[in-house]
Amino acid sequence: MHDEAFYVGKAVTSLQTMLRTVARYREGLPMLIPDGVYGERTVRCVKAFQRMEGLPVTGTTDEATWNAVRCAFESAAVEVGPAAPIQIQMGPNEAMAAGCTLPYVLLVQAMLHSLHGFYGNLDDCPMSGVMDEETMQAVRCLQRSCGMPESGIVNKPTWRMLTALYGQATAGTRGEDRKTPS
Repeated sequence: MHDEAFYVGKAVTSLQTMLRTVARYREGLPMLIPDGVYGERTVRCVKAFQRMEGLPVTGTTDEATWNAVRCAFESAAVEVGPAAPIQIQMGPNEAMAAGCTLPYVLLVQAMLHSLHGFYGNLDDCPMSGVMDEETMQAVRCLQRSCGMPESGIVNKPTWRMLTALYGQATAGTRGEDRKTPS
């Protein structure tokens, strides 16, 4: 799937892509291959969509049809698209240090716990929501393993390394029924 910028100025391709995504979740809607041409296949697909939605069946994409397609696409895109990444906002000198209880600490602990299951040489930590000594020890172990300064503090470079490792470690397990190490 292309990013949003690809579709700017390409209304027909956008429509066809949205209809194709909706067709994956709605029986009776023809599967359309986006080609940027509002030809017979697109007209047939638009008519089928209009019938399903109780709109006037014209094969023309008027404002009501466009809005209905967009709404159906947004619902279907949740199922089709990747999960949104979690991005946290950290100021230039902001960090998660001893005693920190920001909600992000639970994310750090969850990723460290998962990485411990993938890489036995990384320390585990409890899911307390507090940047306690055990969590800081697990962060120091991660930092040492990655050749970073061993502070036990999660700053931007440590966060980036942690999320990159987590993404790499879990990339092959998506969609699998995998037990989380305990």
